[in-house]
Amino acid sequence: MVRPRMRACAAMRRPTPLVFAACALVASLAGCQSSPVYYHQSPMRHVVVLDKREISVLQLDDNRWEAYGGKQGGLFSSDMEAQRNRQIQAIEKVSGCKVTTAVYPPDQSDEHLLMQAVVDCSARLGG
Repeated sequence: MVRPRMRACAAMRRPTPLVFAACALVASLAGCQSSPVYYHQSPMRHVVVLDKREISVLQLDDNRWEAYGGKQGGLFSSDMEAQRNRQIQAIEKVSGCKVTTAVYPPDQSDEHLLMQAVVDCSARLGG
């Protein structure tokens, strides 16, 4: 027969799924500071919602901008084109300028979440 005190100590030594879940959450959040999602913390960012998808837009300098997010969630070329159009639209909406060049950085080209763009403000939108 196991004494009640011994049973309680044995239960405390076994890791629970909740402990593993908490550790996994902490580990996954620890990487956020270095990822593009960190841009959502920047006071300079603008969040645009297009097609019910959030896109974070940041100005890098006078005519260079970045857009992050808005992923369609598909692998087809039409999904990627919709993603690209949303990001361009978001940059143009925030900057008020026409996007002339838009590229995905080489280390981001698979996911198409981070776009870098150059805008031409002499070609203002809506005018």
